[in-house]
Amino acid sequence: MKLPLSWLKEWVPVAAAGGEEIAHRLTFAGLEVEGIANVEGEPVLEVNVTPNRGDCLSVRGLAREIAALHGVSLKTPWKSAARKTSTRSAVGVAVARPKSCPRYALAVVEGVSVGPSPAWLARRLAQTGVRSVNNVVDVTNYVLMELGQPLHAFDRAKLKGGKIAVRNAKDGEVLRTLDGIDRKLEAQDLVIADADGPVALAGVMGGAGTEVDASTSSVALECAYFDPSVVRRAARRLGIQSESSYRFERGVDPEDVPVALRRAVDLLVEVAGGREISTVDLYREKVRSATVRFRPAEVSEVLGGVWKEAEIRSSLTGLGFSIKAGAKGEWRVGVPSRRRDVSRSVDLIEEVARARGLDRIGEKFPALADAPEGGTDLSQERRARALLADLGLQETVHYSFTSPETAGLLGGRSFATLANPLGRDDSVLRASLLPSLLTTAAHHARHKMETFRAFELRTVFEESPAGKPAERKKLAGVLMGRRLLSHWSDGVRESDFYDLKGVIERILDEFGLLDAAVFERGSESHLHPGQQARVTVDGRTLGAFGVLHPDVLARLDVKKSLHVFELDWPGVAGMERAERRYREFPRTPMVERDLAVVVEEGTEAGALVRFIRRQDHVITDARVFDLYRGGQIAAGKKSLAFSIRMGRPDRTLTDPEINEVFQKVVQGVCREFGAEIR
Repeated sequence: MKLPLSWLKEWVPVAAAGGEEIAHRLTFAGLEVEGIANVEGEPVLEVNVTPNRGDCLSVRGLAREIAALHGVSLKTPWKSAARKTSTRSAVGVAVARPKSCPRYALAVVEGVSVGPSPAWLARRLAQTGVRSVNNVVDVTNYVLMELGQPLHAFDRAKLKGGKIAVRNAKDGEVLRTLDGIDRKLEAQDLVIADADGPVALAGVMGGAGTEVDASTSSVALECAYFDPSVVRRAARRLGIQSESSYRFERGVDPEDVPVALRRAVDLLVEVAGGREISTVDLYREKVRSATVRFRPAEVSEVLGGVWKEAEIRSSLTGLGFSIKAGAKGEWRVGVPSRRRDVSRSVDLIEEVARARGLDRIGEKFPALADAPEGGTDLSQERRARALLADLGLQETVHYSFTSPETAGLLGGRSFATLANPLGRDDSVLRASLLPSLLTTAAHHARHKMETFRAFELRTVFEESPAGKPAERKKLAGVLMGRRLLSHWSDGVRESDFYDLKGVIERILDEFGLLDAAVFERGSESHLHPGQQARVTVDGRTLGAFGVLHPDVLARLDVKKSLHVFELDWPGVAGMERAERRYREFPRTPMVERDLAVVVEEGTEAGALVRFIRRQDHVITDARVFDLYRGGQIAAGKKSLAFSIRMGRPDRTLTDPEINEVFQKVVQGVCREFGAEIR
């Protein structure tokens, strides 16, 4: 907002104050002055008005602030002739949408002579950055800059049917606006229309068909209050921002409509001649002003320091607020109709602070308090993240919104669709973390970054019986390319299924679940059918892991193998076994026996391991150390070799005891799994 200093001083008696002083006071009252320029031989302040202060988008609005800051009264430099408004006008007026246009006033002045504006008027407009057009249009712009109230002048002779209506547009109606562009209107647009159709887009821009030009002799001056949301919606949809829409969007004062119209008519008669023949003011929907309950003590509580009630009262009344005493020392503060941004007590506290000056409020830091302790959940997440980072996986964060194509990458999963998405790429909520991770891995692969190890611990959105998606946290990861810890002496080694299983085991071990975990053959459709597993603890499935199915790889256009896992985080964290048990190192020698068996191809090695471990308490461990197919092994079968570790903490096992336990194991695997001893 450009504010000529001479124009300002016509409104507020601060003759001794210079531009720098006024700029300082405005800046520390929340209205930053970005600079002072010399325009047309006079200083002009460039004021940055925040979006909530539409009332300051005028000379009078800023003058009101200056008057309050200096403790002087605002003065109006002109007097309007008293006029009576009527419900009959030389131009018929009908407001069909009073909620969108609560107040509409129209004055008709005939006998005007359109021509150049007087020098003083054109100069004032130039100082505020407005181009002079002709004396009629310039009057509307002058009042706009002076009072902040937009007006529009119609050539009365061009209004078809001699009447206008404020109504919604009809779908497909076209209005050629003053910039010469044909605008296709929609039913939600509010327009000013004559008998033939729209002649202006309400609050945004007038139409070319009723433009004032050199032939105009009768003018219909419009002054109205339009709903800010209606103006904002139309302006943004059509990509128009005018001086009028800028102010209407931020809210003008509905009580100021007759004042601005009288001022405009007076100026019009002064610079263009003519006489006013009618004025109508339709105020169908009263715009109520707010009343805020306020305790003066709140000012000290929020701002600190000492604030006397007299200063608070003086500050608020100086800014136009009215105060009535309420119960228990409470005030009922009436908010001026121009201040739509004030509705809470904290807003009033801000006004008091501005009135004193933000630079005059002492700095005082609040008392420090101990930082709150983190919850168990947060601690568990931090441990999981730290562990995976130690294992060489980088944490990633993806948006929860994604495209249907990405969300459906794994197939067979349903996901929630947004009702009002920003775009197709953000139109659904992801039900799994893997699609985003895989898309990122594929991006790396396409850019020759063929080693990628990453994880994500975030929320997904699953369908629930209630109809609304249920939020649930998942922990997922992907391994692609070389093992991170490969060494030059080991050659190049790619990550494989067992590297991935090792990651899962480390996670389970971190939360005390590894001993109770069961790894079984999985059945996830997005994983390779022969290289996947499902992990369960106490019968509860925690998730699955394995090699990505070739069909999914093809959809990603990735040539390398991808190893992925996804775990149910509440399952992992919720089942944590905090109690840790430590066993003393055995003081007696342990014994190891190897067992090689031939079993059906479908027999799971993990099931055999679990079976062997359960056969006797002296068996401390059992592990697979060899897998063999082909050669002397019949088709459809495989050879598995196990290392069985036995011992007691109190004494050394004897050979007969060892043989007895070993035979028990041999007989058991033959009986339960149909195994043949090799």
